[in-house]
Amino acid sequence: MRNAPSARHGEAFLPNLSRIAGRLALAALILILCAIAVFPFYWMFVTSIRPSGQLFAYPPEILPSANSVFSTYVTIFQDTALGTWLWNSIRVALGTAILASFIGAMMAYSLSRFRFQGRGFTEYLLLATQMFPGILLAMPMYVLFSKIGLLNSLPGLTVAYLALLVPVATSLLKTFFDGIPVALEEASLIDGASRIGTFFRITLPLSLPGLASTFLFCFIIAWDEYLFAQMFVRQPGNWTVSVGLASFSGEYVTPWDQVMTAATIVTLPAAIVFLFLQRYLVHGLTAGGVKG
Repeated sequence: MRNAPSARHGEAFLPNLSRIAGRLALAALILILCAIAVFPFYWMFVTSIRPSGQLFAYPPEILPSANSVFSTYVTIFQDTALGTWLWNSIRVALGTAILASFIGAMMAYSLSRFRFQGRGFTEYLLLATQMFPGILLAMPMYVLFSKIGLLNSLPGLTVAYLALLVPVATSLLKTFFDGIPVALEEASLIDGASRIGTFFRITLPLSLPGLASTFLFCFIIAWDEYLFAQMFVRQPGNWTVSVGLASFSGEYVTPWDQVMTAATIVTLPAAIVFLFLQRYLVHGLTAGGVKG
């Protein structure tokens, strides 16, 4: 009889031990997955600062060597037009993200709040445009841009990206507008505000997480896009970074230290925008998941 409390204590201790072991295993799994996700970026940076003679050394050194060099980060701006390509990409990506978010917000609000003939067909049409490969849009747009003089220009490339991303932005933002109570807008209208004033003062601030996530999505797509940029812009002075990076690959020799250095630099703007908007992005991705 005296051993009964000890037995119960042991039975309670075993589930706790099993729970702790499960949490440790889960934490280890998360660390391994994070390491797998981060390692390509780490290896890209380590390769960029490795001396040229050690790029293909075997076995490869995982940690940065003592004679690591950062001179490539200076010479790449002197020997190539990377600074110009970065500025072109920033202009195109920011312009595309701002315009796509604004146009998408106006279209999404119209689809969410107004009842008109063909509204359902318009929503299906927006979704259908996402099912076609980009090359199907690129070919007719190339012919059209050549007729109206938009080839080899950054505004023309921005228009091409808008044709690609406005339907996506509209579909994303309509979900957020559907989740905003109409009663808030009706109260604003009763107080004398106009429909446009209600949209900018009530609806848009409440949909800020959706706008942020849509802006970030459009920015990253426009920043990384290669097919349209390579087809519509042929002058090296108007290249974006994706086309500029591809030009580093030579017919016989590829300077991998410069490629990795440029890739590291190119990753930074998108990472900065992501870090700035990530708190809105997490909220935006989960908003609308539960109704009521």
